[in-house]
This record gives sequence, C-alpha cells and structure tokens, in this order.
Amino acid sequence: MSKVKLTSISQKERMEIVGDLFDLVYGLKTKKETIDFLVGLLTSSESLMLARRVQIAKKLIEEKTYQEIRDDLKVSYNTINIVEQWLNARKGAYRKILTNWLKENKKQQKQENKNYKRNNYTSLLDRYPQHRFLKDLLGL
Repeated sequence: MSKVKLTSISQKERMEIVGDLFDLVYGLKTKKETIDFLVGLLTSSESLMLARRVQIAKKLIEEKTYQEIRDDLKVSYNTINIVEQWLNARKGAYRKILTNWLKENKKQQKQENKNYKRNNYTSLLDRYPQHRFLKDLLGL
C-alpha cells in the first residue's frame, strides 16, 4: 500500500477513518483477537516500528539516558526525542498510561513467577511419599 499524503484528505475525513479503526480495535473482545487483527493488518515493519516506540517509551520511563537507549535499541536521538515528546503530550497522559501498564505487567510477572515456584515445589513434594506431609502442612 502506498503512503497517503495527509494534505490529500480533509481533517474531518481523517478523524472518521482513524476513529473507525480505533472503534474496531476497542471492540475486539480478547487479547488473541486483538493480536490476530493487528498482525493481519500491519506489516512486520509497521509492527516492529510501533513496538520499538513502546520500548523507547519504557526506557524513558525507567529514566535511561538517550545514549543508553540509543546503544541498547540502535535508534536515533531524533526518534527518542519524538517518543519523549509523545510521552509528555496531553499533560503527560501517555506517560501515565504506560507507567500504569508497566506496573500491572510487573505485578503479573511476579504472580506468574510465584505460581511457577509454588508448582515447582509442589511437584518436588509429590515425588516422595514421606514428603507429602510437608505439602499438607504448607497447604499446597
């Protein structure tokens, strides 16, 4: 698909087109539906560009320097600056959204690690009959 010049489409029409896309994505019911839709819609290059912007934003929130981000992700200072401007736009609303997402993601990872450890210990305790009393004692 060729690029579309912004000036060739009126602002009203752009808002309708983009609004339809956002409404459609918002209406998807599951994470799998969303992934399938976006993978089908976006080229691999477009997906990577969006994901890279999220990585840059994440590192900015973690207070990494431009140089650290540039070295880690192999992106230009200009790209980092554009993402930082986006993060700070609308009185920092995007930064808040991403920060909340990162906190939730960390909580979820901790819970998954905890569940993994619990399941690992449980299977070890099941291995020998004499250890089952520990399992009962711990309530696993």
